[in-house]
Amino acid sequence: MKRSIMCFLVFIFLLSCSSVFAENPLVVLDAKLEILSGQVKLTRVGSTKSDVISRSCQLYAGDLLETLKESKTVLTYTDGTTMRIKERTLVEVQPTSIRVFKGKTWYKFTKRGSEFRIETPSLVAGIRGTEFEVAVSSRKKTSVSVFEGAVIANSKVPGKGVLLTAGQAVSCDKNRTLSNKFNFNLEEMRADWSDKEWQSSAKTDINSIFINYLNFKNEFGENDPRTIEVKEALDKARSQEK
Repeated sequence: MKRSIMCFLVFIFLLSCSSVFAENPLVVLDAKLEILSGQVKLTRVGSTKSDVISRSCQLYAGDLLETLKESKTVLTYTDGTTMRIKERTLVEVQPTSIRVFKGKTWYKFTKRGSEFRIETPSLVAGIRGTEFEVAVSSRKKTSVSVFEGAVIANSKVPGKGVLLTAGQAVSCDKNRTLSNKFNFNLEEMRADWSDKEWQSSAKTDINSIFINYLNFKNEFGENDPRTIEVKEALDKARSQEK
């Protein structure tokens, strides 16, 4: 009798789980992830487990991406909208929004700009176009710097937004206090995100493999099979160079 009740309860549990997944299916993100250097820690939507990847893979709405030390990656949507992500940056990707929890990101929008927004712990940026940077410090201070086009920045505390145009920036502290807009050195900051610095390279050097090894070692330990595989690739590359 007890066994029958237990089987019935298990059946009901599985049925409810299948119902939840049916109501909340994974949504494929219409974007391509390209890892230019280093690795990315990927946490799938709905999961608490993370994995470290060094190659492109399919993304889903709600996935978390965290670039590791000395890593750079690019997210390109099908309409041409581009997002560049520097090292030690954590973001959540969605079809019409990006949440930046920490680090530095750069965006260039096309047609998608009228419906897209960037959200940080203290600020929301409504996109009118086209090229800008969003940075979130370790103390949760956000800055938005516009290179081209226009962006509306709003504090998460209800109030009037700030319209930013080329060469203008604004910051918002962890208390969600929005600063007055100010000017910045446009050419100097733009050089940090230049196409030349963000081109994909087919060449894999020893330094890049070594960084991969350190990242895997820090995440999983030196005896993990993934770490051992990268260590073997590093040893092979070093022997070929001699």
